[in-house]
This record gives sequence, structure tokens and C-alpha cells, in this order.
Amino acid sequence: MEKERQERLKSLKAQFSGIPMVLNDASCNGSLPEDASSEVLGDTSTGFIVNVVREKGEEAVRIPPSISAKLKTHQVAGIRFMWENIIQSIRNVKAGDKGLGCILAHTMGLGKTLQVITFLYTAMRSVDLGLRTALIVTPVNVLHNWRQEFIKWEPSEVKSLRVYMLDDKPREQRAELLTKWRKKGGVFLIGYNSFRNLSLAKNVKNHEATKICCALQEGPDILVCDEAHMIKNTLAETTQALKQVKCQRRIALTGSPLQNNLMEYYCMVDFVREGFLGSMHEFRNRFQNPIENGQHANSTAEDVRIMNQRSHILYQQLKGFVQRVDMSVVKRDLPPKTVFVISVKLSSLQRKLYKKFLDAHGFTNCKSSFDGIKKNHCFAGYQALAQICNHPWILHLMKERERAKHENAVENSFPDASSSDENMDFNLVNGEKGKIESTSMKSGRSFLHEGWWDNLLNHRNHQEIDYSGKMVLLLDILNKCTEVGDKALVFSQSLATLDLIENYLSRLPRLGKKGKQWKRGKDWYRIDGKTKGSERQRLIDEFNNPQNGRVKCTLISTRAGALGINLFAANRVIIIDGSWNPTHDLQAIFRAWRYGQKKPVYAYRLVAQGTIEEKIYKRQVQKEGLAARVVDRQQVHRSMSKEEMLHLFDFGDDEHLDNLIELGDGNGHASGTDNSKKHNTSDCPKNCSSDKLMEFLLSRHRLRWIMNFHEHETLLQENEDEKLTKEEQDLAWEGFRRSMEFRKVPEWEEVRRVPADGILNASSTVQQVSSVPEPVPPKASKPSSVASIVDKMRYRQVRKCTGISHLLVLRSGGIKIGCTTVCGECAREISWESLDSQ
Repeated sequence: MEKERQERLKSLKAQFSGIPMVLNDASCNGSLPEDASSEVLGDTSTGFIVNVVREKGEEAVRIPPSISAKLKTHQVAGIRFMWENIIQSIRNVKAGDKGLGCILAHTMGLGKTLQVITFLYTAMRSVDLGLRTALIVTPVNVLHNWRQEFIKWEPSEVKSLRVYMLDDKPREQRAELLTKWRKKGGVFLIGYNSFRNLSLAKNVKNHEATKICCALQEGPDILVCDEAHMIKNTLAETTQALKQVKCQRRIALTGSPLQNNLMEYYCMVDFVREGFLGSMHEFRNRFQNPIENGQHANSTAEDVRIMNQRSHILYQQLKGFVQRVDMSVVKRDLPPKTVFVISVKLSSLQRKLYKKFLDAHGFTNCKSSFDGIKKNHCFAGYQALAQICNHPWILHLMKERERAKHENAVENSFPDASSSDENMDFNLVNGEKGKIESTSMKSGRSFLHEGWWDNLLNHRNHQEIDYSGKMVLLLDILNKCTEVGDKALVFSQSLATLDLIENYLSRLPRLGKKGKQWKRGKDWYRIDGKTKGSERQRLIDEFNNPQNGRVKCTLISTRAGALGINLFAANRVIIIDGSWNPTHDLQAIFRAWRYGQKKPVYAYRLVAQGTIEEKIYKRQVQKEGLAARVVDRQQVHRSMSKEEMLHLFDFGDDEHLDNLIELGDGNGHASGTDNSKKHNTSDCPKNCSSDKLMEFLLSRHRLRWIMNFHEHETLLQENEDEKLTKEEQDLAWEGFRRSMEFRKVPEWEEVRRVPADGILNASSTVQQVSSVPEPVPPKASKPSSVASIVDKMRYRQVRKCTGISHLLVLRSGGIKIGCTTVCGECAREISWESLDSQ
């Protein structure tokens, strides 16, 4: 169906000589053809035309002029892209065509909400298509923001869309509200959790269940899923509930379509175009394993080549209904952004606690790998170590929280339980994750009550700031921001960490106000999972108010406040602890670096040196590199080996540096070492000299607390050497087509991930194709794949393949030396060794 749609578009676009194919392509860079006239494209006075490419005799459909005047070029392209996928043509919709789905993958801050609102007004008001209802499913913390955006962008030329929001009504009135929406039409806003529970009839009285389920599953003409990367597990109840909606016009919105692994990406793609990428087994064999095998620093050259080929093919296959636009389209409209990654030394007390925990709980004598430690033990171990890295006293605070039962169990963990499963990458089967979450939370709580740290952490003065370099740097950053008039955002995954920071802030003296200290609600705000939607929006509005000069910063729970909120009044971002999922930290930074920002943005990511946090950060870089290859068509440097990925609990103790500092020159330089040169401010990265605050931190804390630093973007620079040439792209496609048309992979033959020890050996004998010597005999009704190929060959003329054709089969299948496969063209068993004889 997608192939037919693309051929139709190509044919229609050929009729419009002034419209190049890239107009609404996934590679759209926001530019429109200079020779395209306003008669074809429209303009702000009459409204941009969305169905630029249309069938003969079809009327031009225009965006309301009042909105057209506000749209950026890439936003116009995005609206046209949605029209081409969701609507396709007026005649088709009126004839009862059910339409298709698409993914609008514009990066964070590019106005996806505005684009959807504009598209809905155009499709439901500017032309009579018979589309009356739209259902928007979104994280609950941005529900109010969606309603505000509908009010903000309401056009004056057409009738307003009714907007309903489930959060507005008590439980007993929900069925009535849904019935009203279906009857009168409009847009219905609902959170993911509420949608799942109501759609699956959870916590709903029997007499209401049928009515509510029917409304949600059969009601919408258009389904929109905001932050659609949350659809990442085929067996998750949310995914199953969404797939039951009887609507094929599905729009998935995400700024980060690929976050942790390719199977999550597959799940989202399968939601909007079910079956397009085949089964999970087929996708894993064709794309996931070949791509992930080649993304390590010590991957073989052959694995890297196959990775690049399959990444290119996957991108090309999806580009018709996945539109990706990155920040390059608006860089000229925004001030510069610099992200510093600061390696922070642990205090002596932190090191003792860290080592004591590893020794006491068996993390030091099991190769520090996932294989040596139970998975739930890893989760709980990370949670405990993360507290230590932030500040030792947080262990005490967490113990008090548990004892007093002030915290909800979901938010008691670090990170919260909803995020822990998606990031440890244990390759868990669907359904196993929930068990590990529950067990790890119990283990984490037991670590707090075991008393293993009582003899190390038993004085009230251990809560002072000097026991954590992160806290020292944080308060220095906030004090400097106050002096220069900058506002800051402080992100942490741990609610106990935010509590401790608030304790420190309450002691800070107000600038120019002798004897007065900072106050919550005046000098700083806090947003976490307990903040109600209406209160959240009020705090955001007050923080962004240019007349509010008193507020200095906002403390934010990473998972609760890093999505869908605009805090452009801040231009400094401090991330206390990194997430397993790199998107969470990127989203935190993008709360400030977005439309409305007037100042250069500086972000400071604090990473505890030599600890599990360094490993997590490296995993982040690797995941961002995977997304760059598959989504953004970039070939970035591979900076982490497979072995490094596994050894999370190795502790790079730096205790000997204490002596170096004492022998230094009094300014934090270690005598006779290279560190003085390494941290000299004259050797700062390119933008460091423009950030006086970073210079201040280095001059005051180098070696004592700051062990190293770099700019995050330097690790994601594109590797020109690994880009595919046009000839290599053609070769990749030829090999892939051959493997799809002629070579059927037997059930017992599968491309698998290269194990860590296989990569470390870096030899050509790494087993990529696993062949069971004695496969299970096939049923009589289903002959084996190899036998099927042979049978087919009997009914057509068999030609002798050339060495080149066999080479293509071996390359496209990722076949390793020493392994064999069957050529679908000649039914011969072939291998790299057999090529020599040919």
C-alpha cells in the first residue's frame, strides 16, 4: 500500500514541474522551491495550500490565513506531509478510504503541537471531509498545555473546534463527556494512563464500561499520540489499548523516535503502519541485530559495513511516512547552545560509601557484568549508588522517607520505576520487565535498612554541602546566575536529592537583602510528579514572566518535568544525575533551548568520576549514535566497546589524587603532572571562553572537584569515512532485494548479536549465523524453507550464479567466515570459502 501511495505521489508531482520531490520528504530541510508560484503553494494572505500535489479537478485546500502567517517553513512542510499520509485525496476520503498513519518526528521545540492543531483545523473545518472527531492521547503533565495551545492558535476564519479534556470532569461524568464528544464532534484530550484504564475497562463500573470502551475505540476519525516513543512494547497494555482503536488515520508525534533500541522503534512504526516492517522476528533478523552488531568501537570492519548498509535501507524504507527534521532548520532563529559534561570527583566519604556498598553486596567479585549479577540486583544497586554520587546524606533522607512513608512507592525509587525498565538493556522478553521493577524496588528499600553505612554516616554534619562536589558546583552556578541575572533549571531523578537541594537553597542569602534568605515559591519553584496540572502551568507562566525578576531557578523531577513544557526564561540548565535514556536529558535541555529563548544556553551535566554514572553516560552517547544512524542518516564515531557496556560496576577509585592536590601549587594544580595543562582555561573548548561561568568553575574547582570536562557534541561528530557512496547504496539495495526475494531464512537460522567475547577476539570466526546441527523436523504440511527453495527451482529454469551474485547474498545476510547459507537463486549451499573455488 505504501509503495502504491509513493508511486501515485510521484506521478502527481511530475505534473507540477515547480515542485521537487523533497517538498514534503522526510529529509525536508525546510526549504521550498524558489520558482513555485503562490498559485501553487498559496501565501499568508490567502492561506498556504496543503494539497499542493492533488488529482485533476480536486479543489485546493488552504490553511486558515491567520495561522499561515505564524507558521515556519518546516511547519508548513510538516502539515503537508500529514495531509499526504492521513488524507491523501479528498475523493478518497469521501469514498470511504480509511487513510494511513505517519510519524511526525520533528525534534524537540520545533512546534509539533502547532502543526497538529493546524492540520486538524484544516482537515475538519477548511473542507468538508466528513471528519468530525479527533482523539489526542498525551502524557498527563502536558494535557493543560495542549488545551492552552488550542486556545492560542484558534483561527478567526473558521468555526472553532470543541476541545474536551477528561481531567475536567469527575469519574462519574466521564461516560457522558465521551458521548457528548462523539455526538457533537471536536477534539478529546486524554492522558495515556486514563486512556489505557478506560479503554480496557479497568477501574470502571460495569454499566459504564461498554459505553466508554465503545467511545474510545470507535469514536475518533483521527488518532494523535503525543510523545509516541512511549509506545515501545508490543505487549504493554497501553500499546494494546491503542491498537484496538478502529482508526487507521494515526499520527505519532515524537522528537526522539529512537531512544534506547531498535525494537522500541519497530513498535512505534508498527503502530502507525501495522505489518510494514514484518514480524518482530523478521525485523530483528533483517535490521536490529546487523545494525547493533556494528555500532561498537571494536566491531569488525565487516560488521560496520553491514551496519551502515542496513541503516541506510531502513531509513529509505520509512522516509515516506516518517518525517524527520532536526534543529538545523532553526539554528539561525535561536541563540547558540553549549553542553558541558563535567567529571566530578567524589569526596572521601563518598568513595568510602561507594566501595563499602560494592563490597557488602557482592558487586566486586563477579566481573561487574550483567551476567555476574542478578538483573533486579543491578537495578537496586544502581539506585543506591546514585544516591551516594549525589550526596551521602541522601541515604539517610531516603531511609527517613521509607520509615515515615511520605513517598509514593512509584517515586521512591531512583530513577522512578517507570523509567528503570527501559534503559538497562538486558534484552528482556516482554512481560519480564514488570517483575524486575517490583523486585528491584524491594531490593532498593532493603539496601536502605540494612545499616551497612551506619558506621560511616552517623553524624549530622555529614549533610553539609562539602561532602559532595556536585552540590558545591551547583550552588556556585546558582550564585553566579543570580549575580548576572540568569535563570536556571535544576533537574534530578531523585526526589530526595531535590529535598536536599531545597535545604541548601533555603540558607542562601538574598542578593542585596541583608539577613534574608531564599524562599520556596518566591526565589525558587519546584515541579515534580505531585504537582497538579493547573499548578504546574501557573508556575511555568510565572517563571517565564519577564516582570518576575525575583525567581532564580526551578527544581524539576526529570521524568515529571522534562516533557512538553516551555521554560525559555532560563538559559542555564544543570543536570544533577544522568538518565539511562538519553532523551530524558536532552528534553531537559530543550525546556530552555527553544522558541522564545533570547540568550545563549549553557547546560552542565554533572557526572561522578569513575562511577557507574560514567558508564551510563557512555551508554547515552552510544544510543544517540544509533539514533543518528537510523533516524538522521548520520555516521557518527563509535566510542564505546561492547565490553565497556557490560562492566557497569567497575569503580575507578581516584583516592590517590588527594595527595596530588596537597602537593600542588595551591591553585588546584598537581605538581609534576599533566593535569595542570589539561585543565588550564586557555585550553578550554571553543565555546568555554564565551561562558564566563564555566571559566569561574574551572579556576576555583579544577582538580579539587572538577577532574575533566568536554563538550557533549564533540562525541557525536559525523564520521565522513563511514558514509556510503552512491555506488555503495545501490549495492546495499541490490543485496537486500536479493535476500528478500530469493533467500528465505530458515526458522533455525538467525542473525544474532555478536557476544562480547566474540567482539573482543575480533576474529573472522565470530559466529553470526547460528545453525542448529539437527533442526527440529518440519511438519508435513510445511516443508522446510530450504526444501521449498529447491522445490521452486524445479519449476523454473535453473541458471548458474556468478561469484558476484553469491558475494551479494553473503554480504546482505551478514554471513560470517566459517558459516554457510543457501542461495535462493541456484539453491546451492554457499560460504565465503566457496567463493575462492569460484
